[in-house]
Amino acid sequence: MTKRPSPTRWIVGGLGLTLLIGAAAAYKTRSAKPSPGVEVHRDVPHLEGNTIVFSPAFRDRAAIAFAKAERVPFKPMVRVVGTVSFNPSYVAAIGTRLRGTVRRTFKYEGDRVAPNEALAEVESAELGEAQATIAQAEATQKAAEMHARREQELLDKGLTTAREAEVASSELATSRASLLAAQQRVKAFGGNGAFGLFVLRTPIGGHIVERHISPGQSVDSNVVGYKVADLAHLWIELSVFERDVGSVHVGDDADVTPLAQPDQQIGGRVAHVGELIDPTTRSTQVRVAVDHPKYHLRVGQSVQATIRSAAAERDALLVPQSAVIYVDGKPTVFVAEGDNRARAVTVRLGGTDGTHHEILEGVEAGQQVASAGVFALKSELFR
Repeated sequence: MTKRPSPTRWIVGGLGLTLLIGAAAAYKTRSAKPSPGVEVHRDVPHLEGNTIVFSPAFRDRAAIAFAKAERVPFKPMVRVVGTVSFNPSYVAAIGTRLRGTVRRTFKYEGDRVAPNEALAEVESAELGEAQATIAQAEATQKAAEMHARREQELLDKGLTTAREAEVASSELATSRASLLAAQQRVKAFGGNGAFGLFVLRTPIGGHIVERHISPGQSVDSNVVGYKVADLAHLWIELSVFERDVGSVHVGDDADVTPLAQPDQQIGGRVAHVGELIDPTTRSTQVRVAVDHPKYHLRVGQSVQATIRSAAAERDALLVPQSAVIYVDGKPTVFVAEGDNRARAVTVRLGGTDGTHHEILEGVEAGQQVASAGVFALKSELFR
């Protein structure tokens, strides 16, 4: 009968095999370490003052490319994000004018209305009193007319004095003035319908954008019941930086594009350029008027406006827009100093045409500036 190996022999054999594998791995690790005194070379750029020195291999990895700064004909363009707002010339706030109770409302938010269309009815005792005053004034005038006519007839017959006739004529003029005042008061209240009933009407056509009254509500004379706006006429409110203000003029054409629908382009025109520069943001307010937009714009919507300056072309020193980067808040470009060297230079910017920046100071015509791989160069400044 064959004798079976004991479990102890299996355990000892497994432990021995594990130790053998561990020793082999440790030997391999030690043998992979560099010998003492051997330096491992890393291909990374280094700084020499403000100049970044890099190898051809790093240039290829970072896709660094250079473009020439050239003086060419230039027509500036300003691109800025703004907000859609109402044009106040096409907005009406319809108030209740007097104290009373809202009887009915005919229009609600989003409804389209025509000029002079009824919006709501308000029952008002104040209006009723004013209308009753008209009836009283009409009766007084009628009596004054009869009295003045009778006094004139008596004067013609010599049966009264001229003074009595003059007093009667004066009373007639006073009664006419009182009637006219009563009529004007009722007209100011808007009471041209039923007794004691005031009808709110819109003076312009457009859409109901706000409603602040409901049936049964008690209102005072200063309550704005409705706000109506003609959405075919809107403003685009922009904040243009000080450096770009000189390129923007009243009458310049502008293209407006909603940020949420970049394929929609709407034409507009600059209607106002602000006179003050905000000391905090170093910008001024610019307003673009948009009339009859071919796409629907909503008040409060964010849009991008591109203003094309009507100024004549001029020669300017230009670099690609991608060449300009901000270092410590200052516009900076990297000027080539040989094939594998680039120096960080702070520049003063002028206008832009959407693809190029105008350089006013810091770079000369003919110099090569980095137009690609700029972020890789910037990161080396802070290594």
